[in-house]
Amino acid sequence: MITHDFTVQTLWNNGRNSTGEFKADHLNGNISIPSSLGGPGNASNPDELLVAAASSCYIISLSAALERARFTDVTIELTSIGTASLSDDEQFKMEKITHRPTISVNETDKLHKRIDRLIEIADRNCMVSKAIRGNVEIIIEPIIN
Repeated sequence: MITHDFTVQTLWNNGRNSTGEFKADHLNGNISIPSSLGGPGNASNPDELLVAAASSCYIISLSAALERARFTDVTIELTSIGTASLSDDEQFKMEKITHRPTISVNETDKLHKRIDRLIEIADRNCMVSKAIRGNVEIIIEPIIN
């Protein structure tokens, strides 16, 4: 088995209303608690980073599935929405992530016949989807142009 480590360094000073920093090989940024949850809201937060990870993983997996199915000249625009809930005992949980890919391709009739299988393959092959499956519902609502 081949393994690969993904390293992220994170720094946080002071209390919950502070702003932290994270750094990886190709990603650097700041983090804070969103203002909607009583934080400063002046940086990315772990919840939107989770949705961004799921979105970027899914679009790459979908692109690979379309390529393997021999679709060429493909453009994908993806909107991903993470829906979280705050329970009565103040536990915050990501309930679902909805991916809405708009796929532009020359062979729309051919893709319409195969889209259900291809979106399933892409979801099954996405490492982030695998990591959250069973804990976060994943919904995929494709549009073909």
